Amino acid sequence: MNLSEIVVLQVIPRLNSGGAERTTLEIVQALVRVGAKAVTVAEDGRLADDICAAGGEVIKLPVASKNPIRIIANIWQIRKIIKAHGVTLVHARSRAPAISAFFAARWQGVPFVTTYHSTYSLPKHQPLKSIKNFYSSIMARGDRVIANSYFIGNLIAQRHHVGDDRLRVIYRGLDSAYFDPEKIAPAAVATLRAQWGVDANDRVVLFPSRISPTKGQMVVIDAVAQLSPALKQRLKVVLPGPELATPDYIALLQQRIGQAGVGDIVKLVPECPNMPVAYQAADVAIGGSLVRPEAFGRTAIEAQGMGCPVIANQEGGPAETVLDAHAAGADAFTGWLIAPQNPVALAVALKKALSLTPAERSQLRTRARAHIMDKFNADQMRSDTLAVYDELLNTDLAPSFRLAVK
Repeated sequence: MNLSEIVVLQVIPRLNSGGAERTTLEIVQALVRVGAKAVTVAEDGRLADDICAAGGEVIKLPVASKNPIRIIANIWQIRKIIKAHGVTLVHARSRAPAISAFFAARWQGVPFVTTYHSTYSLPKHQPLKSIKNFYSSIMARGDRVIANSYFIGNLIAQRHHVGDDRLRVIYRGLDSAYFDPEKIAPAAVATLRAQWGVDANDRVVLFPSRISPTKGQMVVIDAVAQLSPALKQRLKVVLPGPELATPDYIALLQQRIGQAGVGDIVKLVPECPNMPVAYQAADVAIGGSLVRPEAFGRTAIEAQGMGCPVIANQEGGPAETVLDAHAAGADAFTGWLIAPQNPVALAVALKKALSLTPAERSQLRTRARAHIMDKFNADQMRSDTLAVYDELLNTDLAPSFRLAVK
């Protein structure tokens, strides 16, 4: 099959700024780079324009809905898209749209790939546990099932009995051109810090995860309250994106901030569209959820790639991406891994991170970026994903991409 005849349809609920969404964009870029066509079905989102600018096509469809009637209707809609665009492979990245995409792909006889982007936590009690696991099992029904960490790969194998014949582990990657410390102007950093209400001499702890009970903002507030007065001096903790959270949770956060007496330290600020600048504006970043295991933990590699010291949950994907200070040693570590839901452990890690000397920070910045560029770069993720497509289509997408980026 000629590469120009290959049409890959990716299906994702929305095209906002999460890890699955950015990976969707990165695969569009790779497909276009080798002369293939890329179509994305989603409800819309801020990355839709980026996909179109990269040469892909976005088709708006209400695939985020979990309404059974809508899911069934979407089978017909996606089948029409497959036929109209000559789609040769379908790649689904979330459960509800994956159900529609699976039946549409099978109906049209084209290969079906899934990426299992989440842990998809299960209720403790039956029968809800069985129902939820069955719902999640659609993500394990691909001709190939991609896990974005070995942690998730093991979970898929245990829950859904997927063997090595179908399971592929492909780490998410960092776009080295976008996340490049050398491209960040000091003026941009100063402007963002000013927007945050941060003075030039303040030290900043950035927690860029979605504001949600599943991420652990309460843990951060409780940890900051335990810091010594000396460490609290000139300290600001930045939580971006309250406008995207539920009002009830924001109210609870504000209540906890007041009770902890850290109202002058913890700041709820608008979502930041330029994360490379945000990491440069921070002295320490908290990567991913502090409550439950992350499937991968995109913010942990972003922070390291920008040379920002990172603290992350020792359970889940970050354990595969962060070189922990205790395990790696003083000359190799890139961050700190701590037990989940543990304000005391977070306070200890914050003290260590904020106590780094300028020389230690400089050395950490260098080795953290080198670690991420070596193990978790976007081009490697793109090549590995195209290789999965090659397995099913008997094509040379991955070799062509590697040749194009040399």
